[in-house]
Amino acid sequence: MMLRKTSLILLASSLLLGCQFEAEHREKPPLVVELLEVTAPISSQFRIFNGVVEPADLTPLSFRVEGELSQIVVKEGDRVKQGDVLATVNSDKFKQNLDNAQVRYELAARQLERGQDLYQREMVSSAELDELSATSKLAKAQRDTAKTFVRYSRLKAPFDGVISSVDKKKHENISPGEVVLTLYKEDQLHVKINVSDSILAMMDPTGRNRNYQPLVSFAGNEKRVAMHYLEHTSELHPQSQSYEFWLHREQITPEILPGTSATVYVDMVSAGMGNLHGHLIPMTAIYSGESNNDFYVWKLENNLAQRYPITVDQITGLGAVVSKGIEQGDTIINSNLRKLRAGMEIKGAAL
Repeated sequence: MMLRKTSLILLASSLLLGCQFEAEHREKPPLVVELLEVTAPISSQFRIFNGVVEPADLTPLSFRVEGELSQIVVKEGDRVKQGDVLATVNSDKFKQNLDNAQVRYELAARQLERGQDLYQREMVSSAELDELSATSKLAKAQRDTAKTFVRYSRLKAPFDGVISSVDKKKHENISPGEVVLTLYKEDQLHVKINVSDSILAMMDPTGRNRNYQPLVSFAGNEKRVAMHYLEHTSELHPQSQSYEFWLHREQITPEILPGTSATVYVDMVSAGMGNLHGHLIPMTAIYSGESNNDFYVWKLENNLAQRYPITVDQITGLGAVVSKGIEQGDTIINSNLRKLRAGMEIKGAAL
Protein backbone atom coordinates (compact mmCIF):
# COMPACT_ATOMS: atom_id res chain seq x y z
CA MET A 1 0.00 0.00 0.00
CA MET A 2 2.76 2.44 0.80
CA LEU A 3 4.55 1.73 -2.49
CA ARG A 4 1.33 2.23 -4.49
CA LYS A 5 0.66 5.58 -2.85
CA THR A 6 4.21 6.70 -3.51
CA SER A 7 4.00 5.64 -7.12
CA LEU A 8 0.74 7.49 -7.60
CA ILE A 9 2.20 10.62 -6.08
CA LEU A 10 5.31 10.40 -8.27
CA LEU A 11 3.20 9.73 -11.33
CA ALA A 12 0.99 12.73 -10.60
CA SER A 13 4.03 14.91 -10.04
CA SER A 14 5.49 13.78 -13.36
CA LEU A 15 2.25 14.61 -15.15
CA LEU A 16 2.16 18.06 -13.59
CA LEU A 17 5.76 18.73 -14.58
CA GLY A 18 4.97 17.56 -18.09
CA CYS A 19 2.04 19.97 -18.26
CA GLN A 20 4.23 22.82 -17.16
CA PHE A 21 6.69 22.20 -19.97
CA GLU A 22 3.87 22.07 -22.52
CA ALA A 23 2.26 25.43 -21.36
CA GLU A 24 2.32 28.15 -23.99
CA HIS A 25 2.76 31.90 -23.33
CA ARG A 26 0.05 33.66 -25.28
CA GLU A 27 0.21 37.38 -26.01
CA LYS A 28 -2.49 39.55 -24.43
CA PRO A 29 -4.99 40.51 -27.11
CA PRO A 30 -5.43 44.22 -27.85
CA LEU A 31 -8.27 46.04 -26.07
CA VAL A 32 -11.43 46.33 -28.18
CA VAL A 33 -13.19 49.70 -27.90
CA GLU A 34 -15.91 51.72 -29.60
CA LEU A 35 -14.66 54.56 -31.80
CA LEU A 36 -16.22 57.85 -32.90
CA GLU A 37 -15.16 60.28 -35.58
CA VAL A 38 -15.40 63.98 -34.72
CA THR A 39 -17.78 65.69 -37.14
CA ALA A 40 -18.11 69.33 -38.23
CA PRO A 41 -18.35 71.91 -35.41
CA ILE A 42 -21.70 73.31 -34.30
CA SER A 43 -22.61 76.96 -33.79
CA SER A 44 -25.12 78.29 -31.25
CA GLN A 45 -26.26 81.81 -30.36
CA PHE A 46 -27.49 80.88 -26.88
CA ARG A 47 -25.63 79.60 -23.86
CA ILE A 48 -26.85 78.33 -20.48
CA PHE A 49 -24.77 78.58 -17.29
CA ASN A 50 -25.51 76.91 -13.97
CA GLY A 51 -25.02 79.13 -10.94
CA VAL A 52 -25.87 79.61 -7.30
CA VAL A 53 -27.28 82.46 -5.23
CA GLU A 54 -24.59 83.99 -3.00
CA PRO A 55 -25.17 86.20 0.07
CA ALA A 56 -25.02 89.84 -1.04
CA ASP A 57 -22.23 91.90 0.54
CA LEU A 58 -21.36 89.10 2.94
CA THR A 59 -19.55 90.88 5.78
CA PRO A 60 -17.56 89.18 8.57
CA LEU A 61 -17.96 90.99 11.89
CA SER A 62 -15.44 90.98 14.71
CA PHE A 63 -14.55 92.85 17.91
CA ARG A 64 -11.75 95.39 18.08
CA VAL A 65 -10.89 94.29 21.61
CA GLU A 66 -10.07 90.96 23.21
CA GLY A 67 -12.11 89.34 25.94
CA GLU A 68 -14.64 86.68 26.86
CA LEU A 69 -17.89 86.56 24.93
CA SER A 70 -20.55 87.34 27.51
CA GLN A 71 -23.54 87.41 25.17
CA ILE A 72 -24.59 86.53 21.61
CA VAL A 73 -28.10 87.82 21.06
CA VAL A 74 -28.66 86.59 17.48
CA LYS A 75 -28.75 83.31 15.61
CA GLU A 76 -28.37 82.31 11.98
CA GLY A 77 -31.21 83.68 9.84
CA ASP A 78 -32.16 86.54 12.20
CA ARG A 79 -32.98 89.88 10.57
CA VAL A 80 -31.31 92.85 12.21
CA LYS A 81 -31.34 96.62 11.84
CA GLN A 82 -28.35 98.92 11.60
CA GLY A 83 -27.07 99.69 15.11
CA ASP A 84 -28.58 96.59 16.74
CA VAL A 85 -26.28 94.99 19.34
CA LEU A 86 -25.38 91.51 18.11
CA ALA A 87 -22.88 90.34 20.74
CA THR A 88 -20.88 91.64 23.72
CA VAL A 89 -17.64 90.79 25.49
CA ASN A 90 -17.10 91.13 29.22
CA SER A 91 -16.66 94.86 29.76
CA ASP A 92 -15.88 94.93 33.50
CA LYS A 93 -12.20 95.71 32.89
CA PHE A 94 -13.01 98.42 30.35
CA LYS A 95 -15.56 100.05 32.64
CA GLN A 96 -13.11 100.05 35.52
CA ASN A 97 -10.49 101.65 33.28
CA LEU A 98 -13.06 104.26 32.26
CA ASP A 99 -13.92 105.06 35.89
CA ASN A 100 -10.23 105.51 36.72
CA ALA A 101 -9.64 107.64 33.64
CA GLN A 102 -12.68 109.79 34.47
CA VAL A 103 -11.33 110.46 38.00
CA ARG A 104 -7.90 111.41 36.64
CA TYR A 105 -9.48 113.73 34.08
CA GLU A 106 -11.68 115.49 36.65
CA LEU A 107 -8.67 115.96 38.95
CA ALA A 108 -6.56 117.35 36.09
CA ALA A 109 -9.39 119.66 35.02
CA ARG A 110 -9.71 121.08 38.55
CA GLN A 111 -5.95 121.57 38.79
CA LEU A 112 -5.95 123.37 35.44
CA GLU A 113 -8.81 125.61 36.53
CA ARG A 114 -6.99 126.46 39.78
CA GLY A 115 -3.74 127.06 37.87
CA GLN A 116 -5.47 129.47 35.49
CA ASP A 117 -6.76 131.41 38.50
CA LEU A 118 -3.29 131.51 40.07
CA TYR A 119 -1.79 132.58 36.76
CA GLN A 120 -4.17 135.53 36.59
CA ARG A 121 -2.87 136.55 40.01
CA GLU A 122 0.69 135.98 38.82
CA MET A 123 1.27 133.25 41.38
CA VAL A 124 2.42 130.61 38.81
CA SER A 125 4.49 130.92 35.68
CA SER A 126 3.27 130.35 32.14
CA ALA A 127 5.44 127.21 31.97
CA GLU A 128 3.66 125.76 35.01
CA LEU A 129 0.30 126.62 33.46
CA ASP A 130 1.34 124.94 30.21
CA GLU A 131 2.26 121.81 32.13
CA LEU A 132 -1.15 121.73 33.85
CA SER A 133 -2.87 122.24 30.49
CA ALA A 134 -0.90 119.38 28.90
CA THR A 135 -1.73 117.09 31.83
CA SER A 136 -5.43 117.91 31.45
CA LYS A 137 -5.37 117.21 27.70
CA LEU A 138 -3.61 113.88 28.24
CA ALA A 139 -6.14 112.86 30.90
CA LYS A 140 -9.00 113.77 28.54
CA ALA A 141 -7.47 111.69 25.72
CA GLN A 142 -7.06 108.71 28.07
CA ARG A 143 -10.69 109.07 29.21
CA ASP A 144 -11.91 109.19 25.59
CA THR A 145 -9.85 106.08 24.76
CA ALA A 146 -11.39 104.27 27.73
CA LYS A 147 -14.86 105.25 26.50
CA THR A 148 -13.99 103.86 23.06
CA PHE A 149 -12.94 100.51 24.54
CA VAL A 150 -16.25 100.29 26.41
CA ARG A 151 -18.06 101.01 23.14
CA TYR A 152 -15.98 98.38 21.35
CA SER A 153 -17.16 95.76 23.84
CA ARG A 154 -20.51 95.81 21.96
CA LEU A 155 -20.67 94.41 18.42
CA LYS A 156 -23.31 96.27 16.40
CA ALA A 157 -24.83 95.69 12.96
CA PRO A 158 -23.25 98.05 10.39
CA PHE A 159 -26.33 97.81 8.13
CA ASP A 160 -29.77 96.22 7.86
CA GLY A 161 -29.39 92.57 6.98
CA VAL A 162 -29.61 88.88 7.83
CA ILE A 163 -27.25 86.86 10.01
CA SER A 164 -25.53 84.36 7.72
CA SER A 165 -23.54 82.46 10.34
CA VAL A 166 -22.56 82.57 14.01
CA ASP A 167 -19.01 81.28 14.37
CA LYS A 168 -18.45 81.65 18.12
CA LYS A 169 -20.20 80.59 21.32
CA LYS A 170 -20.86 82.29 24.64
CA HIS A 171 -17.91 82.28 27.09
CA GLU A 172 -15.33 81.78 24.33
CA ASN A 173 -12.25 83.99 24.49
CA ILE A 174 -11.77 86.00 21.30
CA SER A 175 -9.00 88.17 19.91
CA PRO A 176 -9.28 91.45 18.02
CA GLY A 177 -10.25 90.79 14.39
CA GLU A 178 -11.42 87.23 15.04
CA VAL A 179 -14.69 86.63 13.14
CA VAL A 180 -17.66 86.19 15.47
CA LEU A 181 -20.51 86.21 12.92
CA THR A 182 -21.30 87.19 9.33
CA LEU A 183 -24.02 89.45 7.97
CA TYR A 184 -25.43 89.96 4.47
CA LYS A 185 -27.90 92.32 2.80
CA GLU A 186 -31.26 90.73 2.07
CA ASP A 187 -32.48 93.49 -0.24
CA GLN A 188 -29.89 92.50 -2.87
CA LEU A 189 -29.69 89.36 -5.02
CA HIS A 190 -26.29 88.04 -6.18
CA VAL A 191 -25.70 85.05 -8.49
CA LYS A 192 -22.30 83.44 -9.07
CA ILE A 193 -21.41 81.39 -12.14
CA ASN A 194 -18.14 79.78 -13.22
CA VAL A 195 -16.83 80.41 -16.73
CA SER A 196 -13.87 79.03 -18.66
CA ASP A 197 -10.99 81.15 -19.87
CA SER A 198 -12.26 80.92 -23.46
CA ILE A 199 -15.65 82.34 -22.47
CA LEU A 200 -14.10 85.06 -20.31
CA ALA A 201 -11.85 86.10 -23.21
CA MET A 202 -14.99 86.74 -25.29
CA MET A 203 -16.64 88.87 -22.60
CA ASP A 204 -16.50 92.66 -22.35
CA PRO A 205 -19.03 93.40 -19.58
CA THR A 206 -17.83 96.98 -19.10
CA GLY A 207 -17.62 97.81 -22.82
CA ARG A 208 -20.23 98.71 -25.40
CA ASN A 209 -22.45 95.78 -24.37
CA ARG A 210 -22.34 96.66 -20.66
CA ASN A 211 -26.11 97.31 -20.63
CA TYR A 212 -26.90 93.75 -21.70
CA GLN A 213 -28.81 91.86 -18.99
CA PRO A 214 -28.91 88.04 -19.09
CA LEU A 215 -32.05 86.31 -17.83
CA VAL A 216 -31.91 84.16 -14.71
CA SER A 217 -34.33 81.62 -13.24
CA PHE A 218 -34.18 79.98 -9.82
CA ALA A 219 -35.02 76.55 -8.42
CA GLY A 220 -38.66 76.56 -7.34
CA ASN A 221 -39.33 79.79 -9.25
CA GLU A 222 -39.27 79.40 -13.03
CA LYS A 223 -39.89 83.11 -13.67
CA ARG A 224 -36.90 84.64 -15.49
CA VAL A 225 -35.58 87.98 -14.26
CA ALA A 226 -32.95 90.27 -15.77
CA MET A 227 -29.69 90.77 -13.86
CA HIS A 228 -26.70 93.12 -14.25
CA TYR A 229 -22.99 92.35 -14.36
CA LEU A 230 -21.33 93.01 -10.99
CA GLU A 231 -17.72 91.77 -11.13
CA HIS A 232 -15.49 88.80 -11.93
CA THR A 233 -12.24 87.36 -10.68
CA SER A 234 -9.01 87.97 -12.58
CA GLU A 235 -7.38 84.68 -11.58
CA LEU A 236 -8.41 81.04 -11.95
CA HIS A 237 -10.03 79.43 -8.93
CA PRO A 238 -7.47 76.86 -7.64
CA GLN A 239 -10.02 74.06 -7.34
CA SER A 240 -12.46 74.59 -10.22
CA GLN A 241 -9.81 76.04 -12.58
CA SER A 242 -12.39 78.54 -13.81
CA TYR A 243 -13.22 82.20 -13.31
CA GLU A 244 -15.98 83.35 -10.95
CA PHE A 245 -18.49 85.78 -12.46
CA TRP A 246 -21.18 87.62 -10.44
CA LEU A 247 -24.53 89.11 -11.45
CA HIS A 248 -26.74 91.28 -9.24
CA ARG A 249 -30.09 93.00 -8.92
CA GLU A 250 -32.55 94.00 -6.19
CA GLN A 251 -34.27 91.16 -4.35
CA ILE A 252 -37.48 89.76 -5.86
CA THR A 253 -40.70 88.42 -4.36
CA PRO A 254 -40.86 85.72 -3.13
CA GLU A 255 -37.39 86.17 -1.70
CA ILE A 256 -34.61 84.01 -3.14
CA LEU A 257 -32.37 82.66 -0.38
CA PRO A 258 -28.59 82.10 -0.54
CA GLY A 259 -27.68 78.61 -1.72
CA THR A 260 -30.55 78.41 -4.23
CA SER A 261 -29.47 77.03 -7.59
CA ALA A 262 -29.82 79.36 -10.56
CA THR A 263 -29.85 79.03 -14.36
CA VAL A 264 -28.41 81.90 -16.40
CA TYR A 265 -29.53 82.28 -20.03
CA VAL A 266 -27.15 84.29 -22.24
CA ASP A 267 -27.77 85.52 -25.78
CA MET A 268 -24.17 85.43 -27.02
CA VAL A 269 -24.78 87.87 -29.88
CA SER A 270 -26.61 90.45 -27.76
CA ALA A 271 -23.85 90.17 -25.16
CA GLY A 272 -21.28 90.99 -27.83
CA MET A 273 -19.62 87.58 -27.57
CA GLY A 274 -20.56 86.09 -30.94
CA ASN A 275 -21.84 82.58 -31.51
CA LEU A 276 -20.60 79.62 -29.49
CA HIS A 277 -18.49 77.27 -31.63
CA GLY A 278 -17.43 73.77 -30.71
CA HIS A 279 -17.66 70.05 -31.38
CA LEU A 280 -20.50 68.05 -29.85
CA ILE A 281 -19.40 64.71 -28.41
CA PRO A 282 -21.15 62.26 -26.05
CA MET A 283 -20.43 62.47 -22.34
CA THR A 284 -19.29 58.83 -22.44
CA ALA A 285 -16.24 59.90 -24.47
CA ILE A 286 -15.01 62.32 -21.79
CA TYR A 287 -12.61 61.25 -19.05
CA SER A 288 -12.60 63.35 -15.84
CA GLY A 289 -9.34 64.30 -14.17
CA GLU A 290 -8.58 64.75 -10.49
CA SER A 291 -9.89 68.33 -10.21
CA ASN A 292 -13.03 70.12 -11.36
CA ASN A 293 -13.11 71.24 -15.00
CA ASP A 294 -10.22 68.86 -15.70
CA PHE A 295 -11.39 66.86 -18.73
CA TYR A 296 -9.71 64.64 -21.34
CA VAL A 297 -10.47 62.52 -24.40
CA TRP A 298 -8.62 59.49 -25.70
CA LYS A 299 -7.74 59.67 -29.38
CA LEU A 300 -6.77 56.72 -31.57
CA GLU A 301 -3.57 57.51 -33.48
CA ASN A 302 -1.83 54.74 -35.47
CA ASN A 303 -3.79 52.14 -33.49
CA LEU A 304 -2.43 53.56 -30.23
CA ALA A 305 -4.39 55.36 -27.49
CA GLN A 306 -3.26 58.91 -26.65
CA ARG A 307 -4.82 61.20 -24.03
CA TYR A 308 -5.49 64.91 -24.73
CA PRO A 309 -6.88 67.67 -22.47
CA ILE A 310 -10.05 69.41 -23.68
CA THR A 311 -12.10 72.49 -22.77
CA VAL A 312 -15.81 71.84 -22.19
CA ASP A 313 -17.82 75.03 -22.70
CA GLN A 314 -21.33 73.64 -22.37
CA ILE A 315 -23.19 70.46 -21.45
CA THR A 316 -26.50 69.85 -23.20
CA GLY A 317 -29.00 67.02 -23.38
CA LEU A 318 -27.14 65.74 -26.44
CA GLY A 319 -23.65 65.80 -24.96
CA ALA A 320 -20.78 68.21 -24.32
CA VAL A 321 -19.68 71.13 -26.50
CA VAL A 322 -15.88 71.05 -26.67
CA SER A 323 -14.13 74.22 -27.86
CA LYS A 324 -10.49 73.12 -27.52
CA GLY A 325 -8.61 69.84 -27.77
CA ILE A 326 -10.32 68.09 -30.68
CA GLU A 327 -10.67 68.75 -34.41
CA GLN A 328 -12.94 67.54 -37.17
CA GLY A 329 -11.77 64.13 -38.36
CA ASP A 330 -10.21 63.07 -35.05
CA THR A 331 -10.96 59.49 -33.98
CA ILE A 332 -11.86 59.35 -30.29
CA ILE A 333 -12.49 56.37 -28.03
CA ASN A 334 -15.99 56.02 -26.55
CA SER A 335 -15.73 52.98 -24.27
CA ASN A 336 -13.46 51.33 -21.67
CA LEU A 337 -11.84 54.70 -20.90
CA ARG A 338 -10.62 53.67 -17.45
CA LYS A 339 -8.74 50.71 -18.90
CA LEU A 340 -6.75 52.86 -21.28
CA ARG A 341 -3.09 53.80 -20.90
CA ALA A 342 -1.01 56.12 -23.05
CA GLY A 343 0.51 54.17 -25.96
CA MET A 344 -1.78 51.14 -25.50
CA GLU A 345 -2.52 49.19 -28.68
CA ILE A 346 -6.20 49.43 -29.56
CA LYS A 347 -8.47 47.39 -31.78
CA GLY A 348 -11.49 49.55 -32.54
CA ALA A 349 -14.96 48.66 -33.69
CA ALA A 350 -15.97 49.96 -37.08
CA LEU A 351 -16.70 53.70 -37.25
